[in-house]
This record gives sequence, C-alpha cells and structure tokens, in this order.
Amino acid sequence: MRKVKVGFISPYEAMMPLIDELAIGQEDLQITRAVGNLEAGVALALEMERNGADVLISRGGTARMIREAVSLPVVEIHISGYDLLRSIMLAEGHSNELKALIGFPNITMGAASIVSLLELRLEVVELSSAAEVESVLKHLKERGVKQVLGDVVTIDAAAKLGLNGLLIQSGRETLLEAFEEARRLFLYAEKNQQQLRALELLLDVWHKDVVILTEDGELLFERYAAFRHQPISSTELLELQKQLSSSNVSSLVKLYVDSAAAFYVKGEVLEDRSGLFTAWSFEQISVNNQNAALTLAQPAQLPLIVSESPEMKKVRQMIESEDASRQPVLIIGENSTGKQTLAEYLHVFRNRSGLLLTVEMDEFEQLPAFNLPEQSTIVLAYGKLPDLETIKQTEKLLQSLGRGDVHFIALLPAYDEKVADALGSSIQVQVPAMRERQEDIPYLVNQFLTEYHQQLGTQPVRLREEAMAILSKHNWPGNLEEMKSYVKKIAVAEKSYVIEKQTITSLPFEQTSGVVEPSFYLDPQHSLKEIERFIIEQVLKEENYNQTQAAKRLGINRATLWRKLKD
Repeated sequence: MRKVKVGFISPYEAMMPLIDELAIGQEDLQITRAVGNLEAGVALALEMERNGADVLISRGGTARMIREAVSLPVVEIHISGYDLLRSIMLAEGHSNELKALIGFPNITMGAASIVSLLELRLEVVELSSAAEVESVLKHLKERGVKQVLGDVVTIDAAAKLGLNGLLIQSGRETLLEAFEEARRLFLYAEKNQQQLRALELLLDVWHKDVVILTEDGELLFERYAAFRHQPISSTELLELQKQLSSSNVSSLVKLYVDSAAAFYVKGEVLEDRSGLFTAWSFEQISVNNQNAALTLAQPAQLPLIVSESPEMKKVRQMIESEDASRQPVLIIGENSTGKQTLAEYLHVFRNRSGLLLTVEMDEFEQLPAFNLPEQSTIVLAYGKLPDLETIKQTEKLLQSLGRGDVHFIALLPAYDEKVADALGSSIQVQVPAMRERQEDIPYLVNQFLTEYHQQLGTQPVRLREEAMAILSKHNWPGNLEEMKSYVKKIAVAEKSYVIEKQTITSLPFEQTSGVVEPSFYLDPQHSLKEIERFIIEQVLKEENYNQTQAAKRLGINRATLWRKLKD
C-alpha cells in the first residue's frame, strides 16, 4: 500500500522540531510540514492540496479555516489535559505575579478544573469570539495581570500590550493521536473513493447517465455515458425535482421528443441518514428513422370517450375494470373505431406513470435497444391479421420488453388466436363500428365541431335537429375518420352559427367504392398543414379509411399517419 501523504500546518514555529522527531517513526506516512497561522495557514493548505496531499493536520482556528477552504479531510489537533497541565505548571513556576489563561470553552473548561483541583492562583477567562481578545487583555492588564496563557492569536495580542505570553503548546501524545486520526480518515476516504470509482465503472458498463441532487437541489454526483452532458437544463431539472418532491409518489418520468432524438428522464426519491435526495437517470430512445414503427407518448389527460350507446357503455365498463389493469387486453374492431384512443384511456385511467409505446406490427422489423421505465404500456397495433412471421416478431418483442411492470394492449381488426396465445391470459374488448352505436353520433359530431371551431376558427357551433337526424341515420362505413372528415367539410362550408339541413343535403357523403373525385381545392389562404391534412383525408377516403394502405400511398409509416391525424 502506498504511503499516506500528510500535510502538516503548524500555527507556531516551536512545534516543528517535535513534528520532525515523531515523523521518523511514521513509516507509512509521507509528511510535509510548514508554519502558518490562520490565513497564511490556509494558503499553505491549498498549495499542499494542489501537490497531492491526502490528509491535512493543523490546530485550532487555523484547522477550522482550512476545513472550509479545501476538499481534503482535515485533522484538528485538540489541546489535551496533558497540554494544559504542562503549560499551567510552567507558568506557575515563573513568579507570584498575577496570571490569566484565556481561551474558548474547549480550553477553559479543562483549565478551570485543573486550577480548582490544584488550588492554583490563576484566573481562567472564557472567550465567546476572537473579537473579544484585545478588550479582555486590556481589562486584565488594568487589573494588574502580568502574564497570559493562550493560543497564538492571544499571545501575539498580549505582546502588543506589553504583557508576557506563554503559548499553550501541543505535546507528543497529541501529535501522535493526530497522526493516527490522519490514517483513519485516509482509509475511510480511500474506501469511499473506491466505492465511487466502482459505481462510475458500473454505470459505464451499464451505459447509464445519472445525476444525483441533494434535497436543496445541489449537485451531488453526475456521470454520463450516452450523453456528453446533462441533456436538459439545470433549471428544468430543478423544476422536475420540485414536482417530484411536492407529489405523493416516489418516482417521476418525463418524455422528451424532438426531430433529432428522444429520451426520457426518470427521477426517484431516496433517503439516507443525511436526509432526502433525488436520483435522475436519462435513457436515450431511438424512435425515428431507425424505428419507424415505434411511437412514444406520455399522455397525461384522459382522452374523451363518448359512451351514450349501450355498446360503448359496455366497452368503457370493461376497460375500467380491475381485470383490464392486471391482464393484457385485446381491443378488437374495424379500422378507425377508436382503438388507439381506448388504449390511451386505459393507460391514463390506471395512473400509470411510465410511457405509452405503440408498435405498428405490420411494419415492425427491429427490436428496440432501450429500456422502458416501470409502469409503461406497450400497444401492439395490427392493421391486419398477422402472418406467422409477425407472430414470431410479437413473441420476440414480448420477451424483450415484457420485463417488470409493463402492461400490454393489442389492437386487432378481428380476434386472432395466435396473438391471444402469445399474450397469455387476456381480456377481450370488442369496439363497435359507428353503425352499431348511433346513440353516440350526435355527441361525436358536436365534439368534432368544437375541435374544428378551436383549431380552424370555423363559424358553426351546433346543428339543427333535422340536420343532425340525417347524420345519425348514416351508416358511416369509414367510421370515425369518415365522420371527422365530413364534419370538417360542413363546418368549413357553413358560414352561420348553426348548420342547416340544406348544408347537409348539398354536401353528399363520400363514396366508399370506385373512383372518388377530389373533394377539396387549394385555397391560397390555407396553411401548409391544412393542405397536408386535406391530402391525407382524400387518400384515406380513396382507400376506404384503411390507414395501413393510406400510409403506404403517402410514403409514411402508419404511426406517423396516426400522429398527423391527431394534430
């Protein structure tokens, strides 16, 4: 084992010979010593730290000042009973003149006991601050005190007033004890450093990016592997810590997604003997070009589900049941019946704090190389009944992401036994088509009308009863997408606050087969986003609202199409 590098700062010159004498027997210590009191001692300590010292030793106020200035362990030499007795007896033998010992409570308490026990003629004066030294000495001089015992500061001040000073020096026993304490502190610090280095190596092996903050938000530890630096600002991290501390949960997850990359932050509250602190980990996620079939989201609010019809009331009852939170769920229904919205609803309804990952299984090719946080939901979306290869991919994905507290939901156009077997025991939820839930149509129409009023500034806010009756009797073969598209068309066409029957009859419903003529024109006032939406809706109509086929024609993946339809 290497020698411990000890920096010894003595506040007075007379200690140096004793240090040199005792250093000879300390074979495991490499001792560098210097003389410096208070600020001068701090400057020496900083230089020793720069030169690689492991532990510093000093005495009294100098040691306390050094401890505030350096990051190394500092041993403070305490004045022992032997030191006091030796100094008091030396002073007693000088003369019969009045004498006084001045110091802080750590010195005066022991000194008072010695003086009382030996019945010595020595006044003991206790200081509460260093600023009192000069005034106390002046008062003692006026009372006839000729000799003063104390530390370096006291003796220097006494000399300026013409008083004799006797320095209370540290003896052999005290210095040997300081050397032993230096060894203990070094071994303790070295063990902590080894643990810290092991933790850093482990984080590198695990490829983890971690930040630890104290309860007050002070940075305690940081280590980055995938990121070059902290991927969010310190202000934002402190805001997340505030959210976590003010909530009743022990962890928090926040998703960050932009055009270049995606990652999530997970914070956890931890506690040890020194109090609370928060640990934050950052996990990179590849969900863009490399994994076009993946869509990550973190829904915070329950999506609106219209459930006035008996069929939808049954659906809602099933997805809100306890069984639906404990077992995988199969949500079965035609295209554009709201299966994805129901999956989001189930995730938020159960207060799952993790992320919502949707995997388009028709396009899925590569297993994701990332870990999802606890309480995440994975949605397996099948645009068509899966073939054998897709089932194999499903099984691989379940093995890869099925660890921990993860909930699986499968979206299917019809029941598939192979998917059900892969998921194991599951709950089946059959979502009705629009023709099977006509009681919901007025509420859905008004919901879409409100959305377009908010998003596009369209004029109408409601429909006449006879106009709504026409919409309620329509079968809506394209389900929700067809309805949204048609409501948008009549909302844009109507210039008054109420949509009349004449507006409905003048704008026929879309054809579901054959060639469909374009139902929009390029208005110079339309934004690029509106034109893009018109094109997407037109292609959907031509593909009979089959999102998988529409996505292929548009040259985008189904997940991107779904996001654009939600915007």
